[in-house]
Amino acid sequence: MQNKLHELTEKIYREGVSKGKKEAEVILSEARDESSRMVSEAEKQAESIIAAARKDADELRKNTESELKISFRHAINSLRQEAERMIAGKIVDEPVSEVFSDNRLIARLIETIADKWNPGESEAGIEVFIPSEMKKEIEDFFTQETRKTLAAGIVLKPVKSMGKGFEIKPAGKDYKISVTENDFVSFIKEFLRPKLIDLLF
Repeated sequence: MQNKLHELTEKIYREGVSKGKKEAEVILSEARDESSRMVSEAEKQAESIIAAARKDADELRKNTESELKISFRHAINSLRQEAERMIAGKIVDEPVSEVFSDNRLIARLIETIADKWNPGESEAGIEVFIPSEMKKEIEDFFTQETRKTLAAGIVLKPVKSMGKGFEIKPAGKDYKISVTENDFVSFIKEFLRPKLIDLLF
């Protein structure tokens, strides 16, 4: 009886161990499958993240290159304009300013224009707008040198905010001719600009 009990116990034990092994193998197999699936999913996610990162990096590189090219073009254009401005300033601004500082020359220009003006166009005379600080010297010039200019209906009108030079207009008309330092500087710079660009670049 004791032998049979022992055999039965052994049998139950073996069956239990066998069953436990099988269950353990199933659990291990499922764990391996799950682990493999998780690794595969993780690899796919990693690849997707890497691909997205590469795409973003590529776009950033392209955008950066594009921005650098635009910035470089702007810098070159600014440099070119600054070089033009400096050279034109040296060539044009100083000599023109010197010429327009000569009040006697300005007076002679006014006189020449007044002499050549077609009197039939304006019987009311000519108004000449000049900077306030030039008025006395130009009036003195006309009084001493040539009275006919003032007698011909030339009226000098001082303007406080006006730069060097003058503006001339038939009395009672809406248009005027501007002969100022700024006008000459702009005209000469515009004329020189293509030549300076060829010279510099």
